[in-house]
Amino acid sequence: MTLASSFLHLNLLAVLVAAVVHMVLGLIWFLPRFFGTAWVELTGKEMKPASRWIPAVMLGHLFMALVLAMIVILANATDVLGGLLVGVLAWIGFVVPLEAGELVWEKIPFRLFLIRVGNQLVGLGLAGVILAVWR
Repeated sequence: MTLASSFLHLNLLAVLVAAVVHMVLGLIWFLPRFFGTAWVELTGKEMKPASRWIPAVMLGHLFMALVLAMIVILANATDVLGGLLVGVLAWIGFVVPLEAGELVWEKIPFRLFLIRVGNQLVGLGLAGVILAVWR
């Protein structure tokens, strides 16, 4: 299958659900009872999002799910393990190196790095499973 033909095999409802699950997971992940309090302590910021950017963030989650769906299709992942593997590989290959840059250049605390990459590991893993199983 080619990259162009992978568009024909997209399940847009699965893409939408994967994007929403990824977003909701992030909202839950950063609740005070989970990692929100630690995030506030480590960043020195308040848990008040810049609401003007919320539509752009939502669109970003949608594009993330769309690209992940195309990778799932190209990898021919059709089960839980295959989808999870694609999500984890995307995490290792893209998220971890980018977040590691924050360790080096912005000198964020290692614990903050772990909170952020942990969120993405679970989110991309879940999204990969959804996209692989629901084709």
